[in-house]
Amino acid sequence: MFDVPTPPLVFPAEGVRLGDLLFRLPTPDDAATIAPAFQNPDIGGRANMPLLDEEALRTVVPSQLKERMEQGLFLALLVADAETGEVLGSGNFHQVNRELGQVEIGYWLFPEARGRGVATRTARFLAEHAFSIGFERVEARVFAGNPESERVLVRAGFRREGVLRSLPKRAGGRDDMTLYSLLPGE
Repeated sequence: MFDVPTPPLVFPAEGVRLGDLLFRLPTPDDAATIAPAFQNPDIGGRANMPLLDEEALRTVVPSQLKERMEQGLFLALLVADAETGEVLGSGNFHQVNRELGQVEIGYWLFPEARGRGVATRTARFLAEHAFSIGFERVEARVFAGNPESERVLVRAGFRREGVLRSLPKRAGGRDDMTLYSLLPGE
């Protein structure tokens, strides 16, 4: 429709520290740590993540992630404890639409990292990073039956817009999702 340039999605190699959290790009060495999240229905299922195993995360995903970042289509970050380096979870940009100036974020945490505001700070960090590189609207979608994630988004400043009906789930089937958004300055 319009010829909108799609610049690469870049992120500092050294990561970005936000208080006690460090947001950084994943490496193949992280595969063993994060693979269980992709297989766990309470983590990967609720976040609608692909069913990837450790081998795929170690070998295929790094090259695909680099390529998709260069194409301006996807950005995945790990969220770690800034002092210990322990991986707490992840956040990402997907459904990138430069023409409309919007991006969708996703996030997940290991259970031991929950209840400390990490997800809220991750959602807010992702949104602020999106605004800093030119996006004008950040969206997040939450499957029905996940009130914890809905609370995360509200605490991060997102507004509930409504329900998107019958969207596909990674394990098959369909379910409704609630749409949230955040605009610059909110």
